[in-house]
Amino acid sequence: MDIQISPLAVARLKAILSQEEDGERLAVRVVPLTSGCGSPSFAIELTEVRPGYLTVEKEGILFTCPPYEKEWMDGIHIDLNRENGKFSITHSRPLGGWGCKLGMSGE
Repeated sequence: MDIQISPLAVARLKAILSQEEDGERLAVRVVPLTSGCGSPSFAIELTEVRPGYLTVEKEGILFTCPPYEKEWMDGIHIDLNRENGKFSITHSRPLGGWGCKLGMSGE
């Protein structure tokens, strides 16, 4: 999994994990929420690593995903907005144009 994460996002995720009772056993999962027209959106959840899930450690944080989401994870960039404290998750290369055909002439 090719994940890029800013130092600010690393610090925030480590702080969140440290507040969890079993934080040392948890991993971060970036969940793809949309794949239609427009930009994709993602959410972050804390989870235990499930059997068969892929894992990678970045900056001391364990990330996990099911094998069928690996394509989504390759190229993910995670940052933290200093103004509102929310994570910003983008993808370096949108996958296949997200399958959108709206507004295309002749189709």
